Amino acid sequence: MKLSSENLAQLIERDRFLKIIDSFSRATGITIDINDVYGYPVVEHDFFYGFCATVRSTAEGLKRCFRSNAEVGFETAATGEVCFSTCHAGVVLMAVPLVVDGQFWGSITCGQMHLSPPGKEAVEKMLAATADLDLNREELIRGFMEIDVVPPEKCRAASQLIQYVTNYIAELIYRAKLQEKETSEKLRSMDEARVRAELEKALRLAELKNLRAQIKPHFLFNTLNTITSLVGLNENQKALKTLYALSHLLRCCVYQPDELVPLREELKYVHSYLTIQQIRFGSRLHFSLDVDDTLQELPVPFLSLQPLVENACKHGLEPKEGPGHLRITGRITNQRAEICVIDDGVGIPGEVLAVFNEHGEGGSGRLQGVGLRNVHERIKLYFGPRYGISIDSRPGQTRVCLRLPATNDARIPLLNNSFTGSTDRIGSEQRGEKDVQHPDCRG
Repeated sequence: MKLSSENLAQLIERDRFLKIIDSFSRATGITIDINDVYGYPVVEHDFFYGFCATVRSTAEGLKRCFRSNAEVGFETAATGEVCFSTCHAGVVLMAVPLVVDGQFWGSITCGQMHLSPPGKEAVEKMLAATADLDLNREELIRGFMEIDVVPPEKCRAASQLIQYVTNYIAELIYRAKLQEKETSEKLRSMDEARVRAELEKALRLAELKNLRAQIKPHFLFNTLNTITSLVGLNENQKALKTLYALSHLLRCCVYQPDELVPLREELKYVHSYLTIQQIRFGSRLHFSLDVDDTLQELPVPFLSLQPLVENACKHGLEPKEGPGHLRITGRITNQRAEICVIDDGVGIPGEVLAVFNEHGEGGSGRLQGVGLRNVHERIKLYFGPRYGISIDSRPGQTRVCLRLPATNDARIPLLNNSFTGSTDRIGSEQRGEKDVQHPDCRG
């Protein structure tokens, strides 16, 4: 595998690296390092504790830890697969490769764990390996024995998910930087006065498309925590179902289409999201989809329906006591298509709803953040001021609808080129447990 000549730190901001490491460590109890091609961590952090923190407190111990990371990193680069090894002090290391556009950019190493309880021989080897570090012998033994024992299957599940997440973020930013460079070169070559209106629209669209592409880290790591918990409870079928659904979400975001997609593909994405939420919350969440067949090919902006569903789950149903119900409906009314997300949650405060209805934005609570405003602006940008989001809410029922042109016109830009493959309705996915392949999300 070809090594990248660029620095991994150029792809992802330091704060985002730290958030990934912190969230992963909290969710799994496994500490990770994200390393460059030479095995050196691209960001410093203090999430190591106990034995590992003690060894790393010395300059020589830290140097040996970096060397151990590098060795297992080179091994995973050579194989392209998950690799297990032991560090210089006898603690288990696991590494997965970080690959962007076919190039090896570094590795993610998971450490501070045992695969089985250490015996007397392992303790003696550890003491011999650390004897010259001038550390307290009793403290080393106590810390070494207190390191968590993590089953290999949990390690592998965690490594696959952190690779999905990190590759997704790295590739997203890498592609964004390339697009930024191309846009800058194009700007220099254009007559600014002649194309100003068109350029402003393109920049606004690029901003909105960048906002739409984000999968929130807390959702990713809550899902990761759910999968590891299911594995620990031997709920393997549920764990696999959750993993397949998460893989579909990430695959669609990495290989996302440029502009518009058929509604059926947006429904597949939402179904994967709701599958994960239903497994997490069990009997507290019930959902159904009732969309007219005539709307399956309706062109919609990619990721325009999911923010509505997320808003209903997070702010409408989660605060509610007892079970909640969410319905997605699709009809043609008054020569417009209406795709509605309806929940029986706590509702939206009247003053917040009034602000949105007047200005297309909400100040707090259920309408906080860029989600609904972003969708509203994208729809207006694509289809005109007659379309967008409408909201009706009262205690016990909230209805948020996408209002779109009632047309399946294939001449909409890039619609035919963005998606190919099965046209089966979402019901076929609900009936099976196997991973549903979506060529449209693979690029």
